[in-house]
Amino acid sequence: MDKIFYAIGDFFESIFEVMPLFGDYINYFYMFVIFTFLVVWVSKMFGFRKRGEEHSS
Repeated sequence: MDKIFYAIGDFFESIFEVMPLFGDYINYFYMFVIFTFLVVWVSKMFGFRKRGEEHSS
């Protein structure tokens, strides 16, 4: 049973050793994706408002 837990621990330890190589690049990627979706969403909302479909169901 100990071998399983040590294997899991070793696996996560190896993952955490690799994470600093990514640095902040993954955070910049997430910020870019969220900002892109925000711009698309807001542009669609302005389009709906322009066509008068703001609260149609």
